[in-house]
Amino acid sequence: MSTHHGWSGHPALRVALQLPPAARAGVVICPPLGQQGVIAYRTLRLLADGLEARGVASVRYDPSGRGDAAPDDGPDAQVRSARHAAALLRSSGVDRIVFVGLASAALVAAAAADDADGLVVWDAPASGRAWLRGQRALATMTIGPDRVVDGVESLVGIDLDPDEAAALGALAFTPRSGPTVALVRPGATAPRALGAVTRIEVDGSAELLDGTSIIARIPSTAVDTVVDQVDAWVPPATVPTVLPPLTEVLDVDARVSERIVQLGPDALFAIETVASGQSQDAPVVVLHSGAAEHRVGASDYQVALARALARDGARVVRLDRRGTGESTAVRADERSYLFAQEWVDDQSAVVAALAVPAERLALVGMCAGAWLAGRASEESPRLVVEISPNDYRRQAAAPGAYADGARSVAQPSPARLRIRGWYNTVVPKALRDRVARRDRAGGVAGHVRPLVEHGTEVVLITAPGDAELFDQLGGQRAERRWAGQLRVVRVPEGDHSLFSPVMRGAVVAEVRAQVAAVFPVQGFPVHA
Repeated sequence: MSTHHGWSGHPALRVALQLPPAARAGVVICPPLGQQGVIAYRTLRLLADGLEARGVASVRYDPSGRGDAAPDDGPDAQVRSARHAAALLRSSGVDRIVFVGLASAALVAAAAADDADGLVVWDAPASGRAWLRGQRALATMTIGPDRVVDGVESLVGIDLDPDEAAALGALAFTPRSGPTVALVRPGATAPRALGAVTRIEVDGSAELLDGTSIIARIPSTAVDTVVDQVDAWVPPATVPTVLPPLTEVLDVDARVSERIVQLGPDALFAIETVASGQSQDAPVVVLHSGAAEHRVGASDYQVALARALARDGARVVRLDRRGTGESTAVRADERSYLFAQEWVDDQSAVVAALAVPAERLALVGMCAGAWLAGRASEESPRLVVEISPNDYRRQAAAPGAYADGARSVAQPSPARLRIRGWYNTVVPKALRDRVARRDRAGGVAGHVRPLVEHGTEVVLITAPGDAELFDQLGGQRAERRWAGQLRVVRVPEGDHSLFSPVMRGAVVAEVRAQVAAVFPVQGFPVHA
């Protein structure tokens, strides 16, 4: 596929433009807000591939102020970014534009589209007000009452200041005269405010959006339905396209800049962040995401962290491992590499490609990324920071095995439910807890020992649930044994997924402080 990466606009969007040499039309694929954008990322990539196979160009993007885009605190950034993405497609030579919006992005797509444009809304909320109300209720249950800090409220995977919350809450569908279709779940209705539009029932929206990223499944039939609808709308004739100018280096501010790089034999997508006047002896910090999650939603804390570390004097690389974000081809039936050897190999390949001496290397990862950073004894990094570690296995899982296990728990069959009920009644809780931990063989000591024996300093940043597991698996004994090389930072009000602003703030501050303390670079500040 012909994907071109870069930045575009002011403030800049981070864009992925799929542009065949000649195209019939262009599709703006609007990203859902918050955690739904995380979950749907690979699905929307598959959609772009399907469109290109039909001769249709597309652009996917991080709106300004989100993900890997430039900072932007404008309350209209979502709709403004969608309109800029459409202008980018038009500048390539295509005339016909279709907007596609999944879940909350349906509101953005509808607001950005003119009546002359096509519009596909997929699993759309009734209105911006209804979406905001539902997200606030979910956030209160997930994060707790302390989700508002200094006037900024945290929803699940997105922070909103009062102006942006008001702007999103005001988004509403209006009757359309242009080509419009609503893809809905079986038995559901299209948003009434759209008027009389074509309604198509599709399966798979619940399996994609209603759980975690670990158990989400790409709804290939629904993706094909979108492609078929666009294919039926746009003209059969193609027009030659030209690649519009994309910014290769993003100037985040007067000091910090970023560029897209590809690393290792699998050309893994990564973004390198540096600062002007950086020391040639600057530490190199590799940031690993949790699960197979790109840097949108709650995972965009990595962006703020990378830019802060660069201002502090570090060179930072945040990457998509295989099967994540922009790295490697997408398949509808792709298997997750959570806790698999493939990701361990990716880490080794990235470190080798960066060619950084071990004494200047730091690896920082969250959840599955924490486990991965902890498997880097052969690379002998000077520092490993594990954020929200909750698995200490030494034996890598087979591709897809972890996700399959998670699905069997989250989506049990009737027979499994009956067995689970019997099991929970008959087997004592202490024994059940012991069995539940059997795949984390070796415990904390087995996980940490190879690192500390190679001279690595290890820091774990834990919310209460992860701290409890750490203690159960011998963590306090490991702390005493390797005092000075192993340190645990407990965040009493934090959460595993970093939805909480308290946890994200603690993570950014602690990682900066640890990197500054471990690497004695001149001018590198030490943070309290």
